Amino acid sequence: MLLGLYQVEDRGSVEDNVRAVLKCIRSEETDFLCIPEFFAHPLGFFRGLIEKFGKRAAEKAHERTWWVIEDVKKASRKFDGYIIAGTVIERDASEYYNTCYVLRKGEVVAKYRKINIIEEEVKAGISPGAETVSFKASVKGSSVRAGVMVCADCLSSSVLDSVCRKSELVFFPISMTSPDHPAVEGHPLSLKAAKKYGIVIAKTSRTAVYRNRKFGVKSAVISPEGIVAEAESVDETVLEVELDNL
Repeated sequence: MLLGLYQVEDRGSVEDNVRAVLKCIRSEETDFLCIPEFFAHPLGFFRGLIEKFGKRAAEKAHERTWWVIEDVKKASRKFDGYIIAGTVIERDASEYYNTCYVLRKGEVVAKYRKINIIEEEVKAGISPGAETVSFKASVKGSSVRAGVMVCADCLSSSVLDSVCRKSELVFFPISMTSPDHPAVEGHPLSLKAAKKYGIVIAKTSRTAVYRNRKFGVKSAVISPEGIVAEAESVDETVLEVELDNL
């Protein structure tokens, strides 16, 4: 099976970021395509909303971006494989979640609400999810049990354990790091989890430019044996990786 990890560069607006993702969906021919967390949000999007609206930031973000997942669903109708569609702000009654949709041919195969939300998400009025998710994916006559975790979920031992114990392949969309965040070499937490649970982790990141400096985390596929493949740089790319014997 062929994985595609779209390491998206921030283009500075919701509309331009989404346009790039839709173009990628229409051109890729992989069995899975994984998009990063909050792929539509330009750098500073949430922070600005929090400063202005506080706990209503998630509500305001949803008002600005509710259409994003609908456009991705439409594009997925012509994509033959599974799309792990990054994350968007989902509204359910009066609650807002950081939600990852798994799509195939326009249909929702699975939906995961991020459980281990970070302080910024709490300040924005996002609620934590309650349940981990796994789904059975059929590809080329074989099947694989796949799971989803999002960014800081990897720092929660309970979330990590719940996802990894019921999965062979875990998709791990993450967001942009802070421009001032110290660089991390390799993928130590992902490698530790892959070894412990005997799984493959497909980690998809974002990239951006801040004060004329490109920053981000390299997307990678990690197995119990080590790093199977890693993006060459933090430039925009689709990292394609063929997996056997899952």
